[in-house]
Amino acid sequence: MSLPFIETFKGMITSPGETIRKSSSGTLTDSIIYFLIVIFIYSVLTTIIEQFIGPVLPIPLSPGADIAMIISFIIALVIIGTITLLIAGAIIHICAKILGGKGDYTATVRAFALAETPSAAIGWIPFIGLLAGIWGFILMVMGIRDYHGISTIRALIAVLLPVFILVILAVLGLMFFMIDPTSVTVTEIPSVTF
Repeated sequence: MSLPFIETFKGMITSPGETIRKSSSGTLTDSIIYFLIVIFIYSVLTTIIEQFIGPVLPIPLSPGADIAMIISFIIALVIIGTITLLIAGAIIHICAKILGGKGDYTATVRAFALAETPSAAIGWIPFIGLLAGIWGFILMVMGIRDYHGISTIRALIAVLLPVFILVILAVLGLMFFMIDPTSVTVTEIPSVTF
């Protein structure tokens, strides 16, 4: 980002609109680095909380294996998160362009990276962390709107369109696997004559 990390992070919490505008000159590398720091903070805090409240699937391991699993979890979240950032950024970018967006791919990735700030701020807190998703979604729409120069409605559609398409594809895929091809028959429609 064009702002230092702490200033950007704090700004996304206290005055996101202004921070999104101030960060408009950030490069793709800046966006990825910001995202990596945010996802690393989220990963570490999630791991710490999990150690206090207990793992979702309690598996008794040796202390060395516990440490290895913790490190593996953090690394996996960072790697998967970065891949998601780049791929989802490309998909949302295409949707924004279809809806008249003027920004470039870097702007879309920047909006996505900035929208992950609530995850590091509160996303790791049990139950309250659900608000991070809502807050992040709102920040994503704001970022797409400002960086692509489109209306809030178009930005909302650009962010929701990939989700909508995935749901349709999942339903169609489920329907495809639910149909037994041996039970499907084709019958003639009788012709009606007057």
